[in-house]
Amino acid sequence: MKGLTPSFLLSTSVLFSVAKAVTLDLIGKRKQGSSLLFPRRLKRDDAGVFGNGSVALHNLGDTSYQCNVTLGGKDFEVIIDTGSVDLWVDGDVPGTKDLGVPMSISFAKGTVQGNINTAQLQFDGFTIENQAYLRAEFTQDLGDVNGIIGLGPSGASQVIGLLQSSAGDPPLDRIFQSNPATPNILTFLLSRNASIETLSGTTPLSEQYPAQLTIGTTISGLEAINSAPKLPALVDQFGINQHWLTLLDADGIVANGKKISTSTAIRNPTNGTLDQLHVMFDSGFSFPQLPKAVVDAIYGDIPGAEFIKDGAAASPDLAGLENFYKIPCDYEVNVSFFFAGQEFPVSPLDLSLGGPTSTGEDVCISVYQPIDDSLVGNAASGALDMILGMGFLRNTYILINFGDFVDGSTSNVADPYIQLLSISDKAKIHQDFVNARLGGE
Repeated sequence: MKGLTPSFLLSTSVLFSVAKAVTLDLIGKRKQGSSLLFPRRLKRDDAGVFGNGSVALHNLGDTSYQCNVTLGGKDFEVIIDTGSVDLWVDGDVPGTKDLGVPMSISFAKGTVQGNINTAQLQFDGFTIENQAYLRAEFTQDLGDVNGIIGLGPSGASQVIGLLQSSAGDPPLDRIFQSNPATPNILTFLLSRNASIETLSGTTPLSEQYPAQLTIGTTISGLEAINSAPKLPALVDQFGINQHWLTLLDADGIVANGKKISTSTAIRNPTNGTLDQLHVMFDSGFSFPQLPKAVVDAIYGDIPGAEFIKDGAAASPDLAGLENFYKIPCDYEVNVSFFFAGQEFPVSPLDLSLGGPTSTGEDVCISVYQPIDDSLVGNAASGALDMILGMGFLRNTYILINFGDFVDGSTSNVADPYIQLLSISDKAKIHQDFVNARLGGE
């Protein structure tokens, strides 16, 4: 269940210590199809910008992050997706073994079909023999996406289900299984270089949105995340589609100075209270998905705001977009989320997105948008109320401990958990908006 929009590319470097740990540089890309919001993809920045041995992520288009994986000795650029589990690629893989098992994956937009294959996988310094993956023979409505490496819990793996064997375990499970001294952690830092933020998009987006990913370690300078509250990684109560889920605090959203009343749409929730929303963290979603009532509370009272169901009907520049607010680009929206009593403010630059239209007019839209009714309350989608993607993750460093979600874990392995560390200072993100949208005044 992903919000697919072509996105980031990854380069890799490796750290070695007592336990093997990996850090990656990622590059981001935007979805093709809208001249206003989604410019052409940019070239990969192999150099990175952090210089601390981690993998840097570079956003080229506000939609998804990608990395290099090597299958059968051939490189593929694939989306890094915490909202899915399995690996798939589109293209010929040297020396691959076709298992003759057909498989189809459906995303929020688009499908991919093919057979399960196995091949040697190299991923950031780790080598995995006979990695099971879906070799795509048909893709539909996925734009220029060439593949996805899922980083979600293996309990949702279709490959495992079809093979009925641990031979179908996804890449991260295989990495943790074969490297027992490596902590079972994955971290993301999807940050923003607001000093060069512009509506015109003249600055390369790879410079605007530097980002990093680590496996088995944390990013240097952000070790404080190890002391953050451990949010439970919830076991999906429907038992069908496991994701990285946790609980928002009761009424845990403040927008433009006002607390928003929240209520879960999940019937008879086994986790949390009725006023706690079940939150999914998904690096494959560009635009966070919230309950419609929450989106209305955030954007509905903005002077000049207009809710648009069909972007194409409003303007050719908005074609391909639907169910969003059009708002003045100079209006500063402020939102914070609360987890375990801690505040996580979101940059106003991550709450609206836009640029000049074909007529030269600046137009901005809401980044946080209503979640589709077909997802909420649908057991097949998992027990979730909202999806926090890049618009949130660029403001928060996230650590995911896989714990006993790793396939084959023994009974003494601890439960999985999620830790969050805010990287957004309120005064700074306000000034960033002033500089980018108001000319610094």
